[in-house]
Amino acid sequence: MARKPITKEQARLYMKYRTINELTQEASAAKVGISTRSGGTIERNEHYTQRDKRLRHYKTRHSRIDAVWEDELVGMLESNPSLQPKTLWLYLQRTYQDDQGHPVYDESILRTLQRKVAHWQAQYGPPKPVIFPQVHLPGVQSLSDFTWMDKDEILIKGVVFKHKLYHFRLVYSKWSYVKVIQGGESFQALSEGLQEALTHLGGSTEEHRTDSLSAAYKNLTPEAKADMTARYQALCAHYGMTPTRNNKGESHENGSVESSHRHLKNRISQELLLRGSHDFDSVSSYEQWLQEIVCGINKRLSRLFLEEKKVLKPLPNYKTMDYELVSTKISSLSLMIVKGMTYSVPSRLAGQVLTLHLYQHQIKGYLGSHLVVHLDRKYRQSQSSRYVIDYRHVIHALIKKPGAFRFCQYRDELLPNEQYRQIWQYLDACEPKKVAPKIMLRLLKLAADYNCESELGEHIVALIQQPSVWDIESIECQFNRSNPQLPYVPCLQHPLAHYDQWIPHSTGEADYATS
Repeated sequence: MARKPITKEQARLYMKYRTINELTQEASAAKVGISTRSGGTIERNEHYTQRDKRLRHYKTRHSRIDAVWEDELVGMLESNPSLQPKTLWLYLQRTYQDDQGHPVYDESILRTLQRKVAHWQAQYGPPKPVIFPQVHLPGVQSLSDFTWMDKDEILIKGVVFKHKLYHFRLVYSKWSYVKVIQGGESFQALSEGLQEALTHLGGSTEEHRTDSLSAAYKNLTPEAKADMTARYQALCAHYGMTPTRNNKGESHENGSVESSHRHLKNRISQELLLRGSHDFDSVSSYEQWLQEIVCGINKRLSRLFLEEKKVLKPLPNYKTMDYELVSTKISSLSLMIVKGMTYSVPSRLAGQVLTLHLYQHQIKGYLGSHLVVHLDRKYRQSQSSRYVIDYRHVIHALIKKPGAFRFCQYRDELLPNEQYRQIWQYLDACEPKKVAPKIMLRLLKLAADYNCESELGEHIVALIQQPSVWDIESIECQFNRSNPQLPYVPCLQHPLAHYDQWIPHSTGEADYATS
């Protein structure tokens, strides 16, 4: 025990044995491993373990930047409290250099500088913003926000699918709804997502909050911004909700949905690991898979959700506008441009002005009040070409000009799938230059007229893969379902010599056979 310092724990145990267990001084000292004399010192409250620790007001070691810190850097911080440690370090490197032009202060002082700046800001820096926790009541507030799905790459048939998620959430019960968004943070995406969420929810809240949606509004004119604000207010008014927005850049004001993005994405990442693949057959199958995940999360919140559902407002009898209205004129090329994509329409609409209803996944075109075209909507970021062409729209005009096919700007988009691209490559390589486009267009017209695109494509590819000879006329006869040609019956032609009896003789009269 000699030369071994006594700890505070030994002193505490010694006093416990003396006061609570009422042991003798010798027995208590023996139990904790100290001398009887030290035990007496502890009892008189004179032992060094019982003294208050004196505060140290001096540095145990000096830093290389102590002098320059007091002389220069503190003054710089007092003038500009927002200066960061790395900025001050760069200043020192540029200001203090040796005879060879090398910085005197290397990167080893950066950590010391960071500690000094943090300590100075804690003592003398400006006040920091404070977030105040709120009390949430059922049925009062719901939130909407958009988030990029870029942490885990989702594939659709092997192609990267760039998209966002629209995320709706009830503040009180944390009930959620998500929707895949392929475009930007537009009002149309907000309107469609919000109305779908409220329909699944079965009611609406007193207030609905979004962020500033700056990604959608930053390039708009003041008039367009005012129009979008009015449309958002009208949307919320239709469902009896008060529209609000958090201040720009203050994401914590929308924190109930912002923080849930991380949890939702983490759940999706884990489910992808269990699934074993990031590839989906279609966007709809991916959306269905997402809804199953969200439904599983909502089930765990059923108690709070049932409480909140009792106080939700009833929904109106009908939805309000959940699409974007666009007016466009169809060009003489039978094309229209919508959001950077060029779509084909039936050629009979060329020159007409259509009113388009833009949804997330479809486009409906109206001529007056009549629906005249219904297209699948595509997005530039997920397409290799800006053309979306349906050969059925233009094939009857193109077949009259077969020479235009070979160098058409959207020739590849005219071919409906990989089978027909393979057919064109074969025809282009094996048939004469002027004949190949004619055969290709006749096949496309046949597929359009008799709705046999898949069957016809498979049939032609099978013929190409075997060394048999085929012609377009026989294929047209085979797939012409409305007026099939009668089967060909071979017959033998009798010899021409049988007609010799009808040749006139020298008398000028024909030799008629008698019966």
